[in-house]
Amino acid sequence: MPKQTDKKSKSPVIALRGCRQHNLQGIDIDIPLGKLTVVTGPSGSGKSSLAFHTLYAEGQRRYVETFSPYVRQFFDRMDKPLVDSIEGIPPAIAIEQKNHVRTTRSTVGTLTEINDYLKLLFARLATGYDPATGEEIKPDSPESAATWATENLTGENILVTFPIPVPADAKPEELFPFLNAQGYLRVLIKGETFRTDEAPPAKLPLTLLVIQDRLKVSPENNTRLREALEAAFLLGKGHASIVHPDKSRSFTTTWTNPKTGFTLRAPTPALFSFNSPAGACPKCRGFGRVIGIDLEKAVPDPSLSIKQGAIKPFQGDRGEECQRDLIRNCKERDIDLNTSWEDLDEDTREWIYYGDRRTSSPEDLEELWQSGGWYGVKGFFDWLETKAYKMHVRVFLSRYRSYTTCDVCRGKRLQPSSP
Repeated sequence: MPKQTDKKSKSPVIALRGCRQHNLQGIDIDIPLGKLTVVTGPSGSGKSSLAFHTLYAEGQRRYVETFSPYVRQFFDRMDKPLVDSIEGIPPAIAIEQKNHVRTTRSTVGTLTEINDYLKLLFARLATGYDPATGEEIKPDSPESAATWATENLTGENILVTFPIPVPADAKPEELFPFLNAQGYLRVLIKGETFRTDEAPPAKLPLTLLVIQDRLKVSPENNTRLREALEAAFLLGKGHASIVHPDKSRSFTTTWTNPKTGFTLRAPTPALFSFNSPAGACPKCRGFGRVIGIDLEKAVPDPSLSIKQGAIKPFQGDRGEECQRDLIRNCKERDIDLNTSWEDLDEDTREWIYYGDRRTSSPEDLEELWQSGGWYGVKGFFDWLETKAYKMHVRVFLSRYRSYTTCDVCRGKRLQPSSP
C-alpha cells in the first residue's frame, strides 16, 4: 500500500521570493497573515526596504489597479518593487512617521492617524443596543423583511404597505383621486381596506397605509415580494409593513427599536471621533475632563470621622444644617459616626457623596430636602451653584474646583451613544 501522508492545512501567509529592493540581497520570506509581525534590525539592514518599498508598494499597487483608469489618476502611483514573486498579499495601509502638531486633544491614536482607520471600521461593524432594555437594534432592509415573511408567513396571503403622512388640511375627496392617479388602488385604514376609486371615509388618520402589493408568501413569489418591499421602503422613506390578520410587523431602515420606539443615530465615522461635533461628548466637548467640583477635596483629612468633621464644607455656618442632616440619615442607616472616613466601605462613601438622588434635577434635590432624605455632598454643592452670583459663594466653590473626569462620558470623550 502506498504510504499515506498527513495533509495539514497551512496558515495563510504572504510569500515573498527573491526580494532585491535597494539593499535586500534576494531574500525569501513567509509572513503570516492575521498576526502581528515586527521587523527589527540595525540601521541599513533593509527594514524599510522590506516593509514599505516592497510589501506596501506591491499591496498598494495591486489595490489601485482594481479601480478604473479615471479613478487611478487621483492616486499616488508606486513603482513595482524588485522581487521575483509575491503571493497572498492583501491591500496595504502605511502609517507615516511624522512630527505632528500636538494639542490638548491629541492621543496616540490621533498622532499616528490610526483613529482615522478605526472610526471607519467602527462605523461598519457597529452594533446598536437599546440602553433601557438591552435589546439589539439593527436597521431592516427589503432582504431582511422578506426573510422574516418567509420564516413566519409561508403559504399565507399578506399585504405589503408603506405609510404616508396625511396633511392636516387634506380632504379625503381630494387625496383618494390623487393616490388613484398614482396607480394605488387600495389603502388600509384601521385594519379595513378602502378602494381609492370609491367614496372615501369621512375622516382620515394622521398616517395612511398604502397597499403596495397583495400576494401569497411562497418560493414562486419570492422575487415579487422583494420588489414590493423595495418599492415600499423607497416610497415610505425607509418605512414599510407586512400586514397579516394574525401576525403583522413594521420595518424601518433607521436604527429604531420597534418595541420601545427608541432610536439610535446611524453609525458614521464622525460619530466615533471626539474631534467632531457629531461624536464629541456634549458636556466636555471631547476633552474627557471638565472643570467642576472635586468631591474628594471635600474630605481633606480621611483619618477623621463624620462626627469629627471629615466633610470639611459642612463645618461652619454655611454647612451646619447639612452636617445635622448627614448625622441623622447616617443613624437611620446604622452607619457608625465614629469610624474614620478611610475605614468606611466604598458603598457608604458613595452614598455620602451622592445621597439618595435618582436624577441631578433641581426638583429631585428639593424633594429630598423637603422629605428629610439625604441629598449628598454633591447636592449641597449643586445648591450652592444656584447662588454663584454671589461673590463669597464663588470664592467658596473655587476651593473645591479642579479638573475632574466628565460624568457624562466618564472620560471616554465620546457621546454616550457612541461607545
